[in-house]
Amino acid sequence: MRLHRVGGRVLKVMAKDGADSRGHRDPKAISGSVPAELMPTPTSTAARSLRDWIAENPNANVGGVAILRDREAVAVYWKGTPPAELQSLAAAQPVPVIFHATRYSLADLDPVARQVLADHRDVVSSTGPNHDYSGISVSLWSTAPVDTTMTNLNAESDIPITFWKIADPVDLTGTISPTS
Repeated sequence: MRLHRVGGRVLKVMAKDGADSRGHRDPKAISGSVPAELMPTPTSTAARSLRDWIAENPNANVGGVAILRDREAVAVYWKGTPPAELQSLAAAQPVPVIFHATRYSLADLDPVARQVLADHRDVVSSTGPNHDYSGISVSLWSTAPVDTTMTNLNAESDIPITFWKIADPVDLTGTISPTS
């Protein structure tokens, strides 16, 4: 681990192998038997550092942070230019951090997703931002006509809405129905 100064703040940055600047690892961090797949990786550690910084520095332009499929890099989705401190923190990570410019932020998409669900509970079973923050996606009840529903939803919204899947919630209580 090494310390990195960003804008007057000191941030901890671990080496790729989890060791500090002298090559030592904190024995408390590796105490006991832990399956390898549960151990933090440099990629998960970098993603957590970036998420923590974003949580501590709220900004309406944030989209999100994701570990890429190859598990070798982290993506940060941001509307506009990311803050210099975040860019500096990203540059100090042990894995590549790729900034993706987005048209919408989470703050733009979340209220629209919630409203679509509230207004269309009879056909929409869930909503949320697309993984790349390009719009929102919806899951529809199996009773919903997909083409007609998607045409209607997109006609009502300035933000693109894409079909994700058919998803009927699992009824654990005997009281769930498309109209409740």
